[in-house]
Amino acid sequence: MPKIKVLSGGGFPEREVNSNTVGSLRDELDMAAGSTVAVNGTGVTDDYQLQDGDVVAAVTSNKTGGLEALNFEYRV
Repeated sequence: MPKIKVLSGGGFPEREVNSNTVGSLRDELDMAAGSTVAVNGTGVTDDYQLQDGDVVAAVTSNKTGGLEALNFEYRV
């Protein structure tokens, strides 16, 4: 299980996830369909293999054409 940093509330807290790929992380964190995921500042596909220390952020276009950051709450 990799330890990654996920955009949440304006920061990137470290958390351990069960997912090994971005595709499975989408399901684990309930990311919006059609969201774009960046790891370490680079857009990646769902088959990207997550590594310890990766910094992950997701954005989705809203209906007005702007971008909305997806924040994921860390729950224990």
